[in-house]
Amino acid sequence: MTHHVTWDRGISLVGHDLWFDPQTIREVAFVSHAHSDHARRHRHALLTSETLELSPGPRKPRGARLVGLGQTVPLGDARVTLYDAGHMLGSAQVLFEHRGVRLLYTGDIKLRRGWGRPDTAVPKAEVLVLESTYGKPHFRFPDPDSVVETLALFCRRALDANVVPVLLTHALGKAQEVMLALAPYGFEFALEERCVEPARAYERAGASLPPWSELDPQRPGRRVVVAPPSGKDAVRRLPRHRTALVSGWAQEPSFWRLFGADFAFPYSDHCDFDELLAVIDRSGAEKVYTVHGFTEELARHLRKRGVRAHALAASEQLALAL
Repeated sequence: MTHHVTWDRGISLVGHDLWFDPQTIREVAFVSHAHSDHARRHRHALLTSETLELSPGPRKPRGARLVGLGQTVPLGDARVTLYDAGHMLGSAQVLFEHRGVRLLYTGDIKLRRGWGRPDTAVPKAEVLVLESTYGKPHFRFPDPDSVVETLALFCRRALDANVVPVLLTHALGKAQEVMLALAPYGFEFALEERCVEPARAYERAGASLPPWSELDPQRPGRRVVVAPPSGKDAVRRLPRHRTALVSGWAQEPSFWRLFGADFAFPYSDHCDFDELLAVIDRSGAEKVYTVHGFTEELARHLRKRGVRAHALAASEQLALAL
């Protein structure tokens, strides 16, 4: 393996013609999941079938090499294996192996999955490229099952008081994961228009969502409304309602109040700070690169703990000294 990684609106492995989640169109790229800040119309993309299905039409790759979770495929004189990332349907980590060196790129990752499921598995690697969205120590989330139970109570109390509960969350991925988490409580859902196609895509990709319909603001019925945080025109036309932001950013009151939410629940599809440390420990990595989010803060904290860590930044080339 050529022991260098470059950052230029995405991460590339020098000498291997492979990019990880680049933000501009590339010849060969790994796409970790279908969110719009990761998906692009690459000429050749490695991704899961679910990620291809969920990717918005204008961002679907021109050519796709579908790789299943747990599947290993050759890439030149190297090989790559995809592992579940726990972030959303189809999301994947990628393990790149070449000449006995293993490099793991997590993409957006979530360890604690809830619903009695085991934590997301982290493969062993000498080098780890770790997303650090919540890479500051005050981002410590409660147990996800406890948050879901409290969120269900919020919805039930609102409905019992003839008030419409409105959950503000990302239209693709997070909205459907929240619906699935709340499914055991027997709720039906009304989806703001921007959540409708993502729900259909989830179902096409094999997910079994609880009952839902498109939101009619004049007749919401006894349903839990799901809408993106920025999509509040329809919400304003609802009768009596209460809004709750469902996000890891619930830890930042100044952030969620920008959206006019009445309440906030710290339920995230990313690792919190302690989980990020756990990913590093479980990987056994000797060198860690942080990318996306609080990169400098997390890298600085890791160095204080004796970990060889460096934050990736624009136009920076780093030696992966293994």
